[in-house]
Amino acid sequence: MKITGRHMVVTSALKRYIKSRFERLERYDVSPDRLEIVLSVTKHQHTAEVVCSIRGKRFQAKTSTTEMYATVDQLVDRLDKQIRKYKERRVAHKGRKKTQLPAPVGASADLNDLKIVHPKIAVLSRKEARDRLDADPGAMVLFTCVDSGKLQILRRSETGHVVLIDP
Repeated sequence: MKITGRHMVVTSALKRYIKSRFERLERYDVSPDRLEIVLSVTKHQHTAEVVCSIRGKRFQAKTSTTEMYATVDQLVDRLDKQIRKYKERRVAHKGRKKTQLPAPVGASADLNDLKIVHPKIAVLSRKEARDRLDADPGAMVLFTCVDSGKLQILRRSETGHVVLIDP
């Protein structure tokens, strides 16, 4: 925790107060990688800024009042709110389970006979892809369309028609 005063001297009592107020963030069970607090005074306005990073996620808050201790309280409240939302989002997504599709009837549970193919994907126009398509029924050409930039598949059906699959 780094506490800096701009145009003011940060007293040890103020430092203790700030540390005690920021201890309440420990209830979220997160440890900040970086916590920088900048305090400043201009005329009768006391301003406090905080920059905090937790696991690469950056949080910042700024507040200003006429009293420094009240400013620190508001600052902690604002940072607390941001961290609480972040933590709630992480916990809400953590409980989700991936749903598995049921295996087709008669499908083998053993996938040892599965062959993995990594095809080369050419950038072609639809006409060029059609020229590369074999005349055999079931033939396919996987390509990236020049016009749209999307991945597409040309397939020859059993009747001999050419079908464009645009996923």
